Amino acid sequence: MPDISSIFLLVFLVSLGLTFVTFAAGVANLSIPGIHHADLHGHVGDVAHAGAHAPDVGHGGAGHGAAHGNGAEGVSPFNMTTILAFFTWFGGAGFVLTAYFSVLTAVAVALAALIGLGGGALVFTFLVRVLLPGQTPYLAPEDYEMAGTIGRLSVGIREGGTGEFVYSKGGTRRVASARSENGKPMEQGAEVVVVRQERGIAYVQRFDEFMEPRPGAGQ
Repeated sequence: MPDISSIFLLVFLVSLGLTFVTFAAGVANLSIPGIHHADLHGHVGDVAHAGAHAPDVGHGGAGHGAAHGNGAEGVSPFNMTTILAFFTWFGGAGFVLTAYFSVLTAVAVALAALIGLGGGALVFTFLVRVLLPGQTPYLAPEDYEMAGTIGRLSVGIREGGTGEFVYSKGGTRRVASARSENGKPMEQGAEVVVVRQERGIAYVQRFDEFMEPRPGAGQ
């Protein structure tokens, strides 16, 4: 039967190896959309396109000044990174205590556990204070508002019927049910703007009609 020092050393080496493997996997995953820095600034708001035509559609991209939020929210302290950190510190401390200081097994386990908890806490603090805030995008409330969103019909709307509306929000492409605001039919591919949303259905108007000057505008 191996002595306690060998067991501590085995725990340390396995945990350290797994830590390097997960770190390498995390670096490889930095190109995944949603955590890449380029994605945080690439989405300027769906209605920004309308702003180039007229100020009537005014709220595009208003919330994108805050590109980064607190990515630590909702992150559990008991995750793979902190657990591996605990076992790495636990194994390393236990090995040193038993192999070089001949500490009793029960005492060595208790002290190693305390040191492991401290190491896990340090890693978790670094994770939520440094790493996640720099990688997790913050989606402002404006990113979820439908009114003023511009897109195209992937399925045409027949008179009084329902079609499909393709648009982008929060850097992702989405699809929603759509109806004509004035009840008129719209062909597939028509560029439309959402006027309002009710019960998950977007009521849309042709973009060119939406941008037409309103009676009394400018008076």
